[in-house]
Amino acid sequence: MTPVDDTKPPSPFSPKLVLGIAIIALGLVLTLDNLNLVEAHTVLKLWPLVLVVMGFAKIRQEGRDGGMGGWLLVLGGTFLLLVTFARGHLADALGPMLVVGLGILIVVKALKQNRRVPPELAQSEDFLRGTAIFGAFKRRMLSHAFKGGELTAIFGGYEVDLRQAVLESGQARIDVFVLFGGGEIRVPEGWEIANRATAMFGALNDATHHGPPSHPADRPRLVITGLILFGGTEVKS
Repeated sequence: MTPVDDTKPPSPFSPKLVLGIAIIALGLVLTLDNLNLVEAHTVLKLWPLVLVVMGFAKIRQEGRDGGMGGWLLVLGGTFLLLVTFARGHLADALGPMLVVGLGILIVVKALKQNRRVPPELAQSEDFLRGTAIFGAFKRRMLSHAFKGGELTAIFGGYEVDLRQAVLESGQARIDVFVLFGGGEIRVPEGWEIANRATAMFGALNDATHHGPPSHPADRPRLVITGLILFGGTEVKS
């Protein structure tokens, strides 16, 4: 069994690295300000971006599902940016954002309950999991016993490469949820794609090449289920 492509050395992208770079940038800005090349007080208004980037670094460092501390940093930095730039219109901007955030939390929780993935399967290196919320992710599976997966994109996107994967028992299922986003799934030539997903104001497009003619029962079969709203997913070889 070949594990997912998580055996690479850990990424150097970490909260401490972001903090160090921010301190270096601060020193450069103050130096340029002393030379009358920039106005430090204008540039330093962007300091909450440091919290946002540190939050994303922490989320990435703590795994696919992220960490609560990372999300708090992202939300806190975003809030402070709104305080800085929205001025008197902060309430007008913050209220709708909180509604969107609450809706996203409810959707993510509902997806987890509906999918009901057993813990032992969710933790398996042969099971694909990925979530993109206001962002994107890429995954490459090298498993020789691929058991399926679940993909979520909310105001975001994903790219999944299964071209080196082998389906366990010749069949696997991927459940997708796309809301105002999109994604791409690459599969080996010859795989049969069974579209069982529901698309509303969106689409799941099968653009694969099936290779030489063969009986469907002889081909590996990938079943795609889930829901696509105001977005799309393309499956191709």
